[in-house]
Amino acid sequence: MKIIYRYYEPDQGFEELQAQIYNDELQRNPSSAFGKTSAEQIKQRYMNEKKDKFGVRYALDEEEKPLAYIQTTVTETPAQTWIGYPWALEHCPVEVQDFLFDEMLDYVSNKYPENEIVMGYFTETWKRQTEFAKNKGFTLKDTAFFYSLDTTQVNKESTHEFSVKMGTIDDIPILIDLCKTDPNIKEAFPNNEAWNSYFADRVVPDNHAVLFFKENLLVAAGAPLRGYIDDGIIVRFTAIRPGFEDTWKLLLREIALHCSEQQWKEPLLFNSFTNKDTATEVAANLGAHLRDTQVLFVLSPKE
Repeated sequence: MKIIYRYYEPDQGFEELQAQIYNDELQRNPSSAFGKTSAEQIKQRYMNEKKDKFGVRYALDEEEKPLAYIQTTVTETPAQTWIGYPWALEHCPVEVQDFLFDEMLDYVSNKYPENEIVMGYFTETWKRQTEFAKNKGFTLKDTAFFYSLDTTQVNKESTHEFSVKMGTIDDIPILIDLCKTDPNIKEAFPNNEAWNSYFADRVVPDNHAVLFFKENLLVAAGAPLRGYIDDGIIVRFTAIRPGFEDTWKLLLREIALHCSEQQWKEPLLFNSFTNKDTATEVAANLGAHLRDTQVLFVLSPKE
């Protein structure tokens, strides 16, 4: 089989090929908190991240039909290079996946020699992915938990010292300021323009952003997103100001109550990234159950 390798270029149809490959892989793996993706979601993410074109590569057959792809993302704080599993259609030769990965690993290792190289997160029971990572010299670095909450069962009785309101366009500057104080998401977008676009074009117009204030200070915010996955509502972002970590469980409760008020019947999904130390306790407090466990691998240094 003749293989054609191409680097990413916007508006050349690569987003559609990538969505096709990933969604096919998703159907062949055990159940996960991850949902299907779309070409538009990929395009938007690449625009926001300002992707290095040489950090995303595709394998096509001689008829230029998709076989596999691999992508990378680089963060400054912490200094990490995220290299993806080489997602592929079922008939793709394993040698093609190995070639994509090995060439990309060599590229990012030379371009970002000081960066820690990580791979994941993906569902713990995805054996092809976990075995691939281990065979390439990666070891387990972190485990994350994803919880599912029935919003109709959330206790409506909640007393606290914070005032709560729904976010508007006027709140975007303070939302950006809040996000930049949260170490979990402050690097999500490269600049104020991208942050503003995220809130102005995607989050605020939905009218579902929940904001927590301590007097006049915005201390926490989050928003649900319906329709991103087939069988659940995701928490599209949460931002917590340092010193106010305890508001996370209150914020999740308010988001769940908002979903219930919208008469959304799907479960609300949230994860432990925001606060790993109290995630299990918060889930139990809200009546949520564990839906998915996901793993992150790190490349072991060469001896």
